[in-house]
Amino acid sequence: MIYILVNSGMSIAFVCFVIGYLFRKRDVNRHRLFMMLGVGFTLLAAIVLVVAIHGYYGGDMARAGFVPVVGKEIVLAHRLIALIATVLMFLMVWTGATRRRALHIQLHRAFVPLYAIVYFSGLLIFTGS
Repeated sequence: MIYILVNSGMSIAFVCFVIGYLFRKRDVNRHRLFMMLGVGFTLLAAIVLVVAIHGYYGGDMARAGFVPVVGKEIVLAHRLIALIATVLMFLMVWTGATRRRALHIQLHRAFVPLYAIVYFSGLLIFTGS
């Protein structure tokens, strides 16, 4: 159940980010709306994931419903990239909110591929129990 919740939240976030990205030049208000929805769903899914694994199952991913199908090194790489993408996501929110457009554009060149890597790798390297 937790696996489905997290994947659903991340999938909704991914779709929101894609829609927001498509509006980036045509309609700034819609761009902001969908991007903030993406951030919200990402954070909600991440909180559910962390609380489930560390709060309820003592750090045991498999008992929490996330069974890795790859080695620990790949899981660690996924987690590190997710951490970097999360920091970049917050920087994207800050630069967008404070109208630092040049930096916002530069950051999105790193954030978009990293977020996509985290999203798709999460779907591929874990199965639900």
